[in-house]
Amino acid sequence: MPEPRAPEPVVPDAAGVVYGAPVSVEREQSQSRRLFLRGGLAAVFAFVAAGCTPGHKRARSAATTTTGSVPSGADSGFGSRIDVGRFDTIVASIAQTGTPRYVPEARAYISPFPATAAAAARAVYPAEARAALDAGVVVLYQRCTHLGCRVPWCASSQYFECPCHDAKFDRVGESRAGPAPRGMDLMAASIEQGRLVIDTGSILAGLPLGTDTTGQKPAGPYCV
Repeated sequence: MPEPRAPEPVVPDAAGVVYGAPVSVEREQSQSRRLFLRGGLAAVFAFVAAGCTPGHKRARSAATTTTGSVPSGADSGFGSRIDVGRFDTIVASIAQTGTPRYVPEARAYISPFPATAAAAARAVYPAEARAALDAGVVVLYQRCTHLGCRVPWCASSQYFECPCHDAKFDRVGESRAGPAPRGMDLMAASIEQGRLVIDTGSILAGLPLGTDTTGQKPAGPYCV
């Protein structure tokens, strides 16, 4: 008669549970409680780390309304109205650097619009973009209207140039070359309490091909 085989050793997993081994009811309940508590604590830590504690957004809104430093209704997430700062400070920064201001949280560029061309441009620009236009800027969505790549600024040509398929847009986002079906899309914006507020939930279709309100030519070599 063959000798009985010794039982194979059992090894608990990371949670302390041994699969295939007999477990008493009391031990099984203890393990279940331990797993439940671990999962609950992990969820709480993740919730707090994400800044999602109850009342967080409500408290923030109340604070900004009380101080008056941020226009009422402005928030901080893409898809909302985003306060990007003092308008005069933004304009001064653009003038000093000669570069459009990139706003990561809005996924947008703030670019100067020539005052000499603004009056004529009002006839072709969407109504929602005219408040910014009258203030001397245009707010451009960062995505190329061809296939959605982010379009960086080229300092030498003074154009926005898409690295994916060579689409080119002038300083105010109007299409100048390449496969894009229209100019860079725009965002509605307004000046409130001296601050620039971008409505990232209102993306406006870029201007049709052939639109050239500023007559800007490339200032130097292309980057792409």
